[in-house]
Amino acid sequence: MNNAAPEDFIPKFRRKQLDEPGFLKKLARFAGRLGAPAVRQLYALYFLFKDPTTPRRAKMIILGALVYFFSPIDSIPDLLGPLGFTDDVAVIALVYSQMKSYLTDEIRERARLATNKLLGK
Repeated sequence: MNNAAPEDFIPKFRRKQLDEPGFLKKLARFAGRLGAPAVRQLYALYFLFKDPTTPRRAKMIILGALVYFFSPIDSIPDLLGPLGFTDDVAVIALVYSQMKSYLTDEIRERARLATNKLLGK
């Protein structure tokens, strides 16, 4: 069995974007266009990914969604205004719904607080 961590599957040039400063930077840049529900789901997935109790298989699925969000190569380019994030939001929403059973009240609350702070609520 392969003992590689999920993070080991991220190309080196993308790892920097998935660390907390990189994640927060992109999220802050596009939060207004994404909207509070999508931002809250992104935070929840990120915190779930970082949680050591999250199963490896779940982390791999979350990793795919987060890398897709960070990727400049999209089905619908992010530069196309409001339409540019529809594919990203759809992927995030799908993975979030699949990961709901792993989300703790603590992670949900952290995501809510982080979203409110980012959006100035």
